[in-house]
Amino acid sequence: MKMKKIKLFLAILVGLLFLSQNLKSQCQEYIEAIAEYELEPYVLDGNFLAPIIYEGDTVSLTRTFLAGNKYKISVVGMDMFVKYITITDADGFVVFQNFPNAEEETKYFTSQAGENIACFGNNFWEFTPTKSENLKVLVKIEIIATKQKNRIQGCLGIIVGYM
Repeated sequence: MKMKKIKLFLAILVGLLFLSQNLKSQCQEYIEAIAEYELEPYVLDGNFLAPIIYEGDTVSLTRTFLAGNKYKISVVGMDMFVKYITITDADGFVVFQNFPNAEEETKYFTSQAGENIACFGNNFWEFTPTKSENLKVLVKIEIIATKQKNRIQGCLGIIVGYM
């Protein structure tokens, strides 16, 4: 009887690992498929982050950007979620964020359900660095105020294009 339980456990574990890898692959294919449209007229540099994440999660990507080149960093996927994007340099100074500072006024839009939802601006940043530098892109997904017990998951992509 004990051996049957062990075999069942191993079969379930292998199935879950296969499902997890399949979902990751689908997420990467989805992000890569929309990258060309999202980055236009920039070209995807081939390196991107495309994890499956849950509401409330935070994901980061650190990249080197060369002086004089034009770049576009875009956060795509999980359209139903508010994404707080902060980009910092190697010293920790914020060079871009898509949500207001304490001094700035938050803008709102009204959903179809009549709710006021904060609008935090662009999910992309176009720039030309004056010096080669490492930048860290940090994306935090807002938790949806629902009564659901399970957190919602989805594909998120941090993609970089260049000209």
